[in-house]
Amino acid sequence: MKAISQMTQEEKLQTISEYTPCRIEREIVHRYQSAVHRNNIQQIEYFEKFGKSIRQIILNVHTYERALLFGYTSKDLNEHGWLIGMLPIVEKIELDNSNCIHIGKSQNGTYAVAVDWCTGSAGGGSHPSVFDEPIKDYKEAVRQGICQLEQQYCKAERYSVTDRSNYNPKVISKLKNKLLELKSRYTQPQQLTLALF
Repeated sequence: MKAISQMTQEEKLQTISEYTPCRIEREIVHRYQSAVHRNNIQQIEYFEKFGKSIRQIILNVHTYERALLFGYTSKDLNEHGWLIGMLPIVEKIELDNSNCIHIGKSQNGTYAVAVDWCTGSAGGGSHPSVFDEPIKDYKEAVRQGICQLEQQYCKAERYSVTDRSNYNPKVISKLKNKLLELKSRYTQPQQLTLALF
């Protein structure tokens, strides 16, 4: 398959028109299509630095433009032609082996939060990335992680009424108690005690 940068203007417009973007990609596709239609060389070069196919270009542009919110400006693609949007994890706050909060931090000091959860056989998780909401303050990042787990456990509790194997009520109850302890440790003001000699 020919790289998009080697196509004629008509071929590029045809390829772009055949691409079906999801909602969050539409604006990027429109900008690229407009650049090609107007033969705006500078804008075309901007887009085509991000890949060889329309899909790769659109996804990499989206990652790059999200990464700008976190202070990243590199356009370096990995060996497979993709821009990586993951943030390094600076802290992992565990309730147990399968339930934790990941705090990621970017080079400009902005945080992102992701959680892993498991309530029986059901579970899920992710890694902090530029697609998460940027958070300026560490304590707010922890608070949002706790809130994400609270919401997940409340959903699991509702599902446990009809599906006890995937959403085990005993497991959910233990996790909610551990989360309360975690919440008080991380978000409540700590009392300072002074020893008198």
